[in-house]
Amino acid sequence: MRYTPVRRISEEEKRELYDLLDSNNSDIKYRAKIVLLAGEEGYTVPEIREMTNIYDKTIRKWIHRFNDHGICGLFTEIDYSRMIKITDEVKHEILHIALTNPRKIGLKFSTWSLRSIAGYVKEKKVVKEDGISHTAIRDILIEKGVEWRHSKTVLGSKSKDPEYDLKKAH
Repeated sequence: MRYTPVRRISEEEKRELYDLLDSNNSDIKYRAKIVLLAGEEGYTVPEIREMTNIYDKTIRKWIHRFNDHGICGLFTEIDYSRMIKITDEVKHEILHIALTNPRKIGLKFSTWSLRSIAGYVKEKKVVKEDGISHTAIRDILIEKGVEWRHSKTVLGSKSKDPEYDLKKAH
């Protein structure tokens, strides 16, 4: 079991941490609680895990962030520079792909799912970065006015199975 020490917490930091416990943001509230439990109460990481049901690695991460950066370390900063920048040209290409029958471009299926579009876009390097998520694909399609549906198998009277009605009844 690794010991993860918390540096000395100043009186001002202590007040700020207790104020964060009243935050509406549950993530910040838990981070402050982790630091207070470890630093003020002297609990170990496994004991904090038992109380909060948070992974040890996550608990250690926030303790280290507090040790290195103080209260500011408990707030996550979003690195916007690594986010995918999707141009109108790329959005248009994604829309074109979504509206094309996959069989017409040599694929072995006849309808797209959001994940299959994302995979195809990544494979064809339409997006220059590592790829694009299926939720980003959905957002683009909604923005372009395409109503996306969830695919599902519907069994109805069209089944050619002579025992269909018997099977459906059970």
